[in-house]
Amino acid sequence: MEKKPYRGRYPTAAMVLIDQGITSAPRQVHKEELRWADGIDITYILKDLTPVKFREASDTLMLLAYQEMMRYEESKWKFARFDVKLGRLKKGHDLPEIASFPCAMHDEPEIAVYGPGYEVPQRHFLYNKVEDILEIVKRYPGKVSKQAPYKVVKLVISIREPR
Repeated sequence: MEKKPYRGRYPTAAMVLIDQGITSAPRQVHKEELRWADGIDITYILKDLTPVKFREASDTLMLLAYQEMMRYEESKWKFARFDVKLGRLKKGHDLPEIASFPCAMHDEPEIAVYGPGYEVPQRHFLYNKVEDILEIVKRYPGKVSKQAPYKVVKLVISIREPR
């Protein structure tokens, strides 16, 4: 699987986030250690994305994931994840320092990001993961700081093609 170069033209959602200072240019990495597929990971390092800023930028981040997946529309599987640095308290020492919130692999970018368009019991889609991140304080009561419960530090979009 070949990386598709940007040639200075990033997706429109990426340009909005870069202009707002939320992220810098993406980095594409070819994943060679995979046994079952060829793959590329597109990584956006997010800057100072506290709960309030994450809530404001979440729609643009989901659009960004969708646009990046569409760049590789011919590839079989697409998925994404948010990496979150938790503001752990002493009671939360059993929590990981960086928690990952991945969505399930899907062949349709729109479904992987926004869901099938109707209510399903599974919470596998990226929009569900955004909701999970926004509810971290409720999920880990007394284990994360109420003042600074987390910072979203990375968005990784993964593209896979079976071998």
